Amino acid sequence: LLTNTAAFYSRKASVWIEEDSCPDYLIKAEECLKREKERVGHYLHASSETKLLKEVEKEVLAAYETQLLEKEHSGCAVLLRDDKTEDLGRMFRLFKRIPSGLPPVADIFKKHVEKEGVTLVKQAEDTAIQKKEAKAAAGGGKDAAAAAATSTEQVFVRNVIELHDKYLQYVSDCFSNDSLFHRALKEAFEVFCNKGVAGSTSAELLATFCDNLLKKGGSEKLSDEAIEETLEKVVRLLAYISDKDLFAEFYRKKLSRRLLFDKSANDDHERSILTKLKQQCGAQFTSKMEGMVTDLQLARDNQAAFESWMGDDDSRRPKVDFTVTVLTTGFWPTYKFMELALPEEMVSC
Repeated sequence: LLTNTAAFYSRKASVWIEEDSCPDYLIKAEECLKREKERVGHYLHASSETKLLKEVEKEVLAAYETQLLEKEHSGCAVLLRDDKTEDLGRMFRLFKRIPSGLPPVADIFKKHVEKEGVTLVKQAEDTAIQKKEAKAAAGGGKDAAAAAATSTEQVFVRNVIELHDKYLQYVSDCFSNDSLFHRALKEAFEVFCNKGVAGSTSAELLATFCDNLLKKGGSEKLSDEAIEETLEKVVRLLAYISDKDLFAEFYRKKLSRRLLFDKSANDDHERSILTKLKQQCGAQFTSKMEGMVTDLQLARDNQAAFESWMGDDDSRRPKVDFTVTVLTTGFWPTYKFMELALPEEMVSC
């Protein structure tokens, strides 16, 4: 029975592989496996089921896996390109049944995601160059060119986040969260997340993106939930970046500007992203940044106490508005030290 079954499906499959597209072939393969299973239920001993199905899998799936995956107009890469999630799900289910059937699928998935990501990098590069040239031609000068580059980079990070969302969804829906596909996604993102865009490293791009989200009047007008969600995704992308310390440097510089110039839109968001970074990269990574946020909180309390102390006795009130921010050495980025000669009114403060 086993020999005859194998021969029967071998003949069938050799015809299908010539005539059918990859999705059609897989639908037929799934149908065969289902029918064989039913047959065993009708008139064979249950112990035959595994042996029979093994023969069908060997003849219909294992024998033609490479050919199916690489079929010209309907192979795995084409299904990914055309977002055929149902067919991809079927492909995963069927090739999971055969020995080492999944690694080739995961490999094609990885290459596809990598290709899409590299295309995004290339697009961002081209746009940045075009904008620079257009601004220069219009006589916009350096600042305008910098602004153009920034908006391009913002769009780039946004696109990478969307790409990650899309393929993470694929991993969970089509490939039922298989660790092989999680690894493929990670490896693909590591390739293009470490390329620079328009002279900026990806660590810098992410820090700037966060800055834009978190500062008052940033270009991103989002609800609190949307900001939280986006921060979560940025931190997830950070996992793929090899130079995390560089991100920390850029982030601290931007954070210090937001805090010292009172540009930060919302303290809760500031603390929230630090919590997320801490979970992702460890307490050491965020200790200085957390110190900076705490410093400002303390400075506000000090200032309030100082105001009330001046209010107790009017003769204490200086002639100029006076605010002090005491910062902890070592938490903040280092600034150039300047000797200042203060006028009389300020000395008395």
